[in-house]
Amino acid sequence: MEPAIKLESLTKRYSFKILALRGISMEIEHGACVGFLGPNGAGKSTTIKILTGLIRPTDGKAYLNGKDILLNKKEALSDVGCVVETPDFYTYLTPVDTLTYLGKIRGVDDLDARIEEILKLVKLEDWADTRVGSFSKGMKQRLGIGQALLHDPRLIILDEPSSGLDPKGMAEVRDLILRLKKEGKTLFISSHMLSEIQQTADKVALINKGEILAYDTVDALGKKYFTVREVTVETADPVRDAQLHAVESMAMVRAVTAENGTRLLIRFEGECDECRYDLLRGLFDAGIKVTSFVPKGLALESVYMEMIK
Repeated sequence: MEPAIKLESLTKRYSFKILALRGISMEIEHGACVGFLGPNGAGKSTTIKILTGLIRPTDGKAYLNGKDILLNKKEALSDVGCVVETPDFYTYLTPVDTLTYLGKIRGVDDLDARIEEILKLVKLEDWADTRVGSFSKGMKQRLGIGQALLHDPRLIILDEPSSGLDPKGMAEVRDLILRLKKEGKTLFISSHMLSEIQQTADKVALINKGEILAYDTVDALGKKYFTVREVTVETADPVRDAQLHAVESMAMVRAVTAENGTRLLIRFEGECDECRYDLLRGLFDAGIKVTSFVPKGLALESVYMEMIK
């Protein structure tokens, strides 16, 4: 089966001086949820605009569900739902009017029932008959996500889906993304909300200055690019100076911070599983009564900041 999304040496030059994409290549399998991360101007929106047929690449190929977006845009986008940048709608129409209009273009079956379902899904049922012109940015964002889901596509492309939403709205979008994942949808999500991506995505693609720096799971990126780890240790008794010195002298330990008498923050270097075992054994050998040993999870932000600096 062809990948849901396939990019081959995708290049986009806006002018002689502005090279937005530098021959990026990537494949996204069906059913995956991939976060697309990068700073402003990195090439995220340019990539999404090419994938959705809004602009053409200077060179390279882009495929959706095996269909070439350049040669057969209509067929390639037939099973795709998308929100590109900030969605906008006719201000004099209501959400029901808007979705009815778009649903008829898409040929959605049982349209009235589907619209009711979508409005409940994006929490707009109470504003179903209110003109969009009075909507906040966040409400328009919800409607944009709703129209992307209207025809029940297999592939969903979302550009900053949490933009303009308050914390409650962001949590609802996160829950919606997780629900779509369970349904087997393929999701490609551009975002600067690193915490949101970490909670929803199976993999992340990091882009900067038009180049894909990395494409893997967060854990795999951490193991590849970071060797220094942290662990918080709680002890039954206060750690004595001699015990603290024994920990500091261990080969893999880089730093030890005694936060209080019974808590240590230890930074150590090496492969995660093996070194954690050696560190824990060393603590026991030093006579330290360990009651808690909690490795610090590597945050996506740490990987991101390390790679784009």
